[in-house]
Amino acid sequence: MEELNIREDGSEVLTYNAPDFPISTAYSCLSIFAGYAAGCHWHSDYETLIALDGPMDYSVNGLHVYLEKGDAIFVNSRRLHYGYSAVRQERHYCFAVFHPELLGLIPAIASSLEHLSRDSSPDYWLLSAGKADEKQIIDRIRFLCDHAVPEEALTVLATCAELLDKIAKMNIKKPDRNVDPDWTVIRQMTGYIQNHYQEKIRLEDIAAAGAVCRSKCCQLFSSKLHITPMNYVNRYRLEKACDMIRNGHSITEAAFSTGFQGTSYFSETFRKQYGISPSSYIGSLVRN
Repeated sequence: MEELNIREDGSEVLTYNAPDFPISTAYSCLSIFAGYAAGCHWHSDYETLIALDGPMDYSVNGLHVYLEKGDAIFVNSRRLHYGYSAVRQERHYCFAVFHPELLGLIPAIASSLEHLSRDSSPDYWLLSAGKADEKQIIDRIRFLCDHAVPEEALTVLATCAELLDKIAKMNIKKPDRNVDPDWTVIRQMTGYIQNHYQEKIRLEDIAAAGAVCRSKCCQLFSSKLHITPMNYVNRYRLEKACDMIRNGHSITEAAFSTGFQGTSYFSETFRKQYGISPSSYIGSLVRN
């Protein structure tokens, strides 16, 4: 079973470009995900993405966002999100995901970032390629996608700081929102799932993580995420299993490392969710 790395806030440490350099960048496509949809998740990192060759859909805290070709999205820290294609078509994109720690933890910077990331701030910023000032921000994201290596650490650091400064100034124009406390509870419950998906998880465990009863837990998942808690568990496990398969692990390794009790149940769940078998998914990766 693969070991999980967990931050103090309960979020998972992502796989970064290099150790001790908390930024992850890549050019990728939706076809690597079964069903042309990434798994719904959250982390403390800021996430930026550019739609390269066509319209792409995004979900952030239950809100649908539509990106035209060339548009970008900046997803705030600690928001539940995922990218997908509603019409299940191939889409290419590049992304840069970086943790606030990249900018250092001196009090003034930490205070500014916490202000930007607070729950009353916007969940995301949609950046249009057709607007000159927003196109400049998109260009900075593209720069990060192409240059985020330790050898250019100072330039990367400066670019991230510039990017966050521009986003923060966009935020000045927007009034604080009324905070929906339900999202804090959902983040606690989904965070528990993210951190314990390799183990046996009961509905009672998920509810306890959010300090709510079982019925309230089910109601929140249904109203905010449009899914049952246990179906969320299975979808998260499936996405982690797909990650392992893409990285060369066998179906058996992927199944048992992500909390499934057997390969038969894993294959059944996989087919029910994605409409194909795990072996067919592997075949699609080879063809692509």
